[in-house]
Amino acid sequence: MNASALLLLSSAFLHASWNAIAKTTKDKEAFLFVAMTVSNFLIVGAIAFYTQNFQAGNPIIFAILSGIFEGAYFVTLAWALKQSQLGKAYAIMRGGAMIFVWIISTLFMGETATLTQALGAVLVLGGIVVLSFPDISKDSEKKNKMDRVPWAWVCAMFIGGYHLSYHQALHHGAEPISLFGVAMMISWPFLWFAMKDSRKERVQAVLKTEWKKAVTAGTAANLSFVIFLFGLRVSVPGFAISLRNASIFFAIVFSVILRESLTRLQIIGAAVVGAGALILSLN
Repeated sequence: MNASALLLLSSAFLHASWNAIAKTTKDKEAFLFVAMTVSNFLIVGAIAFYTQNFQAGNPIIFAILSGIFEGAYFVTLAWALKQSQLGKAYAIMRGGAMIFVWIISTLFMGETATLTQALGAVLVLGGIVVLSFPDISKDSEKKNKMDRVPWAWVCAMFIGGYHLSYHQALHHGAEPISLFGVAMMISWPFLWFAMKDSRKERVQAVLKTEWKKAVTAGTAANLSFVIFLFGLRVSVPGFAISLRNASIFFAIVFSVILRESLTRLQIIGAAVVGAGALILSLN
């Protein structure tokens, strides 16, 4: 397994972990705001102590776009987790983003794929499609009404947007930690405004009852994104987001831990995603 594959798989696990933590919380907007505040403190500390040459990329517009897409992602993530099970919403978000990025990177960024990469990507995509199938059990009508996830598809577009923006910023000389710091500072207020009302009270409630979860989620999110940027710097966008989608498999595992009901199709889909990620990582 090469270095970029290992980085991306590690990032995938951490990403699914903090999403799973967020799923267990009551007030998701307020919780994510607190968690990202923790992440911001960590990234500022990393920049202060470990980044000798602060460089967010030139032109800086790509770093700014990364932050805007990141902020929109956090907000729509909170809404998507409210609407659906972790496993299914996560699959739609990551899978939809993969489709978006592969189309853009192939048509406009000159990316080509080997046969092995193409096979791995197809398997990942196939697993995502299977995971997105509706339940056709006796209780399907009731279940499907509860399990619709339109915000997950919107979220997927924002994931693809920040992925491509990060890649362009890195391509133009951005240092990963510096880039992430700029993006996070721009994205941070999005969650504050998404809360709309009683912001201070909601944040205080999270700090009082779920601060340990917030610290854990913020730390995992921070590590996930930074590791991802280092992996993205040494790989092409389509490969990176496809392998990063191994997080779907991890999300299904966490879904089981959270006692969310899984259909046979979802279990099969998770296995297919895992196989595709393995093929991609061996290339």
